[in-house]
Amino acid sequence: MKITRRTDYAIHLIADLSDNPDQPLGLRTLAARHGVTYAFARTVQQGLLKAGIVQTARGINGGIKLARPLKEITLLEVFEAAQDPLEKAFSTKNSPWCSCKEQCVSNDAWLSTREVMSKHLSGIYLHSIIKAK
Repeated sequence: MKITRRTDYAIHLIADLSDNPDQPLGLRTLAARHGVTYAFARTVQQGLLKAGIVQTARGINGGIKLARPLKEITLLEVFEAAQDPLEKAFSTKNSPWCSCKEQCVSNDAWLSTREVMSKHLSGIYLHSIIKAK
């Protein structure tokens, strides 16, 4: 399993938003702060928005802000919002490279790995890893 730059940036973005959870921050400002392009930041923001982790605020002081407190957001949610569901990462069924669709000997191992990872990541809440600055 690979942790992508998108997932790491998502955690940093959430950490920035947690400094003032009720005050929206501009996405361009957040992107510049972390040295990423606006397009990249927008892609990450869209995943977090779809997952209900952030929300947008319009207007002159608009931007994005947390939709929920850190103590309600799991690392699994952030991972899946920024990357793909664990099911996609730990399954050989329906994979174009797997030639043994029905009787795949490794699929059970990946399914059990996915269960362990899911349980572990869903037990880690962001308030426990993002320390107050």
